[in-house]
Amino acid sequence: MGVLFRFLEERGLMDRTMIVFTSDHGDYLGDHWLGEKDLFHEPVIKLPLIIYDPDERADATRGTRSRALVESVDIVPTLLDVYGGSAVPHVLDGLSLRPLLFGTQAHDWRSAVVCEYDFSFQDSRIELQVKPREAWMRMIFDGRWKYVLFENYRPMLFDLDADPEEFHDLGASTAPEHAAARESLHEALFKWARQPRQRVTVADGSIE
Repeated sequence: MGVLFRFLEERGLMDRTMIVFTSDHGDYLGDHWLGEKDLFHEPVIKLPLIIYDPDERADATRGTRSRALVESVDIVPTLLDVYGGSAVPHVLDGLSLRPLLFGTQAHDWRSAVVCEYDFSFQDSRIELQVKPREAWMRMIFDGRWKYVLFENYRPMLFDLDADPEEFHDLGASTAPEHAAARESLHEALFKWARQPRQRVTVADGSIE
């Protein structure tokens, strides 16, 4: 990266180049006595995301850290926003991160993030005797509560405020607070799932 940055500086390109440093997933590296990336604990889903935006409007947040709920799908809309992609008619699930970079987070920013995982090719599917079409896990996280849904199994729930290491699964807890969190996030997850995704080439504005 040092070689790349020196090249950009020598060519005078740093003042018009956005740099995004991220990853496609994390790794347990022994956390929870696991390796690789097969579940939804924080070491796996909390990715590095460092953005250098040369726009002077980003000076408002330069060198700071945002705790906003963002997803990997936000990167493409961000790049399109930078390079004039507003006329692109495709539907994108993500949101441009530039409001966060400029310190002007929209009031209607997302209230939860979602992850999905297909384990149909994993040995665990065979061990659990799960059909390939049902070998699917989904997770939704609102900044405190993390709800994990498996087809044909009870859900999992973690309170990251009280249990940041995610050692205590509250998915079977009968406490009213836990039941309410499960119900709320279950509906939020299915609201997300019910959104039409088959019409990915025509945006609502184009239709209207």
